[in-house]
Amino acid sequence: MASPPTDGTVRVVEGERGTTVVLDRPARRNALTLPMWRQLAEVVADQGGPQDPVGGERPDALVITGAGGYFCSGADLDTLAWAREDPAHAAEFVDAVVTALLTIHVSSRPVVALVEGGAAGGGVEIMAACDSRVALGAPTLVFPFGRHGMTLDDFTRWRLDLLVGSSTAQRLVDGHHVVGAEEARELGLFDGSPPDAALPTSSGPAVGLALDRSHPGDGRGDATGRGTDDATGRGTDDATGAPAYLRPGETLAGAARRAGAPMLAALQTGPP
Repeated sequence: MASPPTDGTVRVVEGERGTTVVLDRPARRNALTLPMWRQLAEVVADQGGPQDPVGGERPDALVITGAGGYFCSGADLDTLAWAREDPAHAAEFVDAVVTALLTIHVSSRPVVALVEGGAAGGGVEIMAACDSRVALGAPTLVFPFGRHGMTLDDFTRWRLDLLVGSSTAQRLVDGHHVVGAEEARELGLFDGSPPDAALPTSSGPAVGLALDRSHPGDGRGDATGRGTDDATGRGTDDATGAPAYLRPGETLAGAARRAGAPMLAALQTGPP
């Protein structure tokens, strides 16, 4: 393949519901092309700058959702095939994916995944990177990593361990698993649902409730100003005390290389 697909976009919508980041490739259930992974990182970085809450209130959340009634079906499969063709392609793909996920993680704004229809593969990874996840209706989550011969990046595996526990995380990523909305809620993959299927605002009760109920491990990080978790060597967010993936003094680029190493190694071995 000469080059991977380049269609699709990641756009920002400002309205009464606040700031929403829309994964926009509905014909492919918002499967992310290489440019879309890069755009996601850029958009979240642009929107996640320092906030100045009024009266000490929590800043409005940044909501990520998908166009056309589906959250995200993961990485575009043609892009994945392109990444397997050449080690340089694999490195470019992994860097784009992991940089996007870590940019969500270090955002100074709370980031909420509003999941309608379902999510699969990389869509689940985006969900896991967010501070909290709100189900709209009864979305289905697909964990296809074992079937595609993929190995999760270290950051996503760390997030899943925090959200559902290490044994459940291992079960989900080993093979091919489909998780219904109710099971996902029981496992802790969803933090809440809007009442009466109403779309939440970025500062409204559904998103606020999801943030309040989120797992203690759902903390945001920053590339600087962290404490240290002596048990792991990783950082903690000084503002929230929650775990952060980046180690003290580590740059986002350095963390992306570390987190992407398992995925990169698996891709470079070729197709399963």
